[in-house]
Amino acid sequence: MTSTSPNADAILLFLRDEAGRPVRVRELARLMGVSDHDYRSFRATVKELIDGGRLVHLKRGRVAPPDPLNLVVGTVTVKRGAHMFCRVDPPDGDGGPQTVEDLFIPPSDRMTALNGDRVLVRRHTTRRGPSAEGVIIKILERGAKAILGIYQQTRRFSYVVPDLPHPLREIHVPPRDTKNAKVGQQVVVVITEWDSPDATPSGKITDVLGFPDEPGVDIERVIGAYQLPRRFAPKVLAEARAFGDDLTAIDLDGREDFRALVAFTIDPPDAKDHDDAVSLERVGSHWRLGVHIADVTHYVAENSALDHEAYERGTSVYLVDRVIPMLPVRLSNDLCSLVPQKDRLTISCLIDLSDSGELVTYRFCNSVIRSRAKLSYDVVMEYFLTGQKNRTVAPLADVLLNMRTLSKAIRRRRFDNGSLDLDVPEAKVILDSEGHPERIELRHSDESHQLIEEFMLVANQCAAHRFLRRNLPCLYRVHAPPSPEKMEEFSGFAESLGLRFSAEGGVTPKKLARLLDLVKDDPRREMIHQILLRSLMKAAYQPQNVGHFGLAFPHYTHFTSPIRRYPDLWIHRHLKKIEAGGWRVASQNETRAALPAIGKQTSERERLAEEAERESVRIKQLEYLESHWGDEFAGRVSGFLEFGLFVSLEGIGADGLVRFSGIDDDYYTWEPERWRVRGRRRGRTFNLGDPVRVRLVRTDARRREIDLELADAPTVPPGKSLANRTHRARHRRRG
Repeated sequence: MTSTSPNADAILLFLRDEAGRPVRVRELARLMGVSDHDYRSFRATVKELIDGGRLVHLKRGRVAPPDPLNLVVGTVTVKRGAHMFCRVDPPDGDGGPQTVEDLFIPPSDRMTALNGDRVLVRRHTTRRGPSAEGVIIKILERGAKAILGIYQQTRRFSYVVPDLPHPLREIHVPPRDTKNAKVGQQVVVVITEWDSPDATPSGKITDVLGFPDEPGVDIERVIGAYQLPRRFAPKVLAEARAFGDDLTAIDLDGREDFRALVAFTIDPPDAKDHDDAVSLERVGSHWRLGVHIADVTHYVAENSALDHEAYERGTSVYLVDRVIPMLPVRLSNDLCSLVPQKDRLTISCLIDLSDSGELVTYRFCNSVIRSRAKLSYDVVMEYFLTGQKNRTVAPLADVLLNMRTLSKAIRRRRFDNGSLDLDVPEAKVILDSEGHPERIELRHSDESHQLIEEFMLVANQCAAHRFLRRNLPCLYRVHAPPSPEKMEEFSGFAESLGLRFSAEGGVTPKKLARLLDLVKDDPRREMIHQILLRSLMKAAYQPQNVGHFGLAFPHYTHFTSPIRRYPDLWIHRHLKKIEAGGWRVASQNETRAALPAIGKQTSERERLAEEAERESVRIKQLEYLESHWGDEFAGRVSGFLEFGLFVSLEGIGADGLVRFSGIDDDYYTWEPERWRVRGRRRGRTFNLGDPVRVRLVRTDARRREIDLELADAPTVPPGKSLANRTHRARHRRRG
């Protein structure tokens, strides 16, 4: 008989592999040898598993894992058209990559679930695959605490109409809870009472953002919709303000002095948080690359208020008109930012490389640097293209050229090893002084970006290797291999374009890299890259090292951006412990136990930030297009629905919908297995990636919709229109 209570993982493992059937809690305790003394703790652990959805409480007090009962746990997502899905959690196991499954939840089976809720779902046994459905049987945890909508009034009551997509039609607001909102204003509301899906929920307005057309309200909506933090707590700000401006002898103690090195930063022109500086010098027959990263851990102590806040935020969020930082500005834009001509504390990775870009050796150390200059990508690229040196570039010109040569060698070696060269342009919205979009630029990665990218990739690999070779717990940045099903779909897409690509026998990075090399000059290249990206797994943070498929790296982590990413801050903190020899075994075991939760939290916060950033760009793209109704655009077919096709607008980066009902030369049907749309009578086809010319018909900012029509649709000869054919058919039937 054991003397301690089993942990949660042990209970789940026993129920799945040993018990093999649902059992009562008391019987389970007896089977697992739990003493009477430890029974209360054991029962509490079982209750936590039930509350978290990892165990299901059945009739007669029995418990069992969900999956054998055809029950799954997941998170509710609401997509366009207010369609509800449940993103199913991967099963408990070794933490390795799992294929993600989405279950459609019909309106009659939703209970009172909303976007972001954790739910227990019974999967329909008769429907599997892309159209699999489920029934929500229990809401385990509420997700979204706030809902955005428009405040409305009638003579009898007040209510909020939630923004789309949303399954609720309205939320009743008692007079005492309106917060003096005016009709038509954008508000934030929280549900206070909702017991039945047949009843109208009641809520309380917590914030009034203003009228939708007022400057800044559109982005405030994004902040509210994704529940992004608006301010730091006083305790957090107080900790950040406690540090002085100047470094002291204590700050510099034990650090290597690299202030004489020619180190500098290269960032976007509007960047204020400079995480990384680079240096390069010749040492014998090798190049010594210095990647110097801001030592944020010097200011953010473990378990401090700053640390807890950074963990909760997970990442900085870069919206189209503002940054919501992970750390207070006092640190992110000042003390931790590697600004020119200021002494700054860093952790340096010194990497020796051959002329061909091969890694020879590396080491990490605590350091102090003084950046010589703040360069922008645009300035560096202009120098590479023209050779002209402005006042800032001139003293660094030779170093930049050497860096350019070395980064090309590293990049060439990386692609030779199978790393995927995926270049999808990023939409950058240029705003005027009042926050309105002036123009949109689609920016590609150029040599100035690639230079920094290659150096950071090398440093990140070195950081992962430092943990791996000592068999120490690490928060890896992983990218799991794609699922066979997704690769089969992508193979069909490639074949529809006339490309030879087979998923038989499995898909390796090198196999995909060969395909990408084949299409490097294809005008459909960007579309092919986008479809491939959709077919790959999402990168994530986790303690199990499964490598990085897209980069073709056997080990990888994030080390280079601790100002804006919590995983990097975690890596810095524990690298210091390794270098100081002060990471005790007991502490390592505690860290191993905590890492799965840290990986889950930081991965979720990263996904949330990405969605919010995309949403803010989409809003400004729609605003820009509002003044272009009736204009024609070049585009490419980017997707299909049963009732229309999506077109990506060139130079805008946004997708709009062309409805089949608006194409009057034929009846069109979608052929999913061939990745195309085809006219029934004339056989005209639209394939993914086909160039088309479209006309902007309408935009709907609230629904985030762009309606288009074909500008180059073939004309129907007189007497051959669908209307004439229908008239003649009716006439024949009458006769």
